[in-house]
Amino acid sequence: MRDSGRLLGIVLGAGTAGALVLGVVLGLAQEESVTQWIGYMFSILGAVAIGFACFSGAPTSARKHVARRMRSNNDDEPEVPEVAESKPFVSEIVVLFAGGLLLVAVGTGLELVT
Repeated sequence: MRDSGRLLGIVLGAGTAGALVLGVVLGLAQEESVTQWIGYMFSILGAVAIGFACFSGAPTSARKHVARRMRSNNDDEPEVPEVAESKPFVSEIVVLFAGGLLLVAVGTGLELVT
């Protein structure tokens, strides 16, 4: 659970920092409401996080899949116990998607307030 929480914190922290910096810069450059531009940036960076979650969720490559099958079918070699990989509590895709949704929700809220 700690890895999932850390990843969610990174996504939300980076999204918040990016939205604040870009929102202030673009709001001042356009001479419009800074709060509204911060809301726009939250929505955009949330959408980027959701897109990254969707594209990073690609299945394992065929090469890795074949290598695993060949390793498990090879009976000539002595049995060597493999180290069990710890499975995450929550999938990284779900965490990135949820973080993106939270950023979009904050952005929509800020846009509606102004």
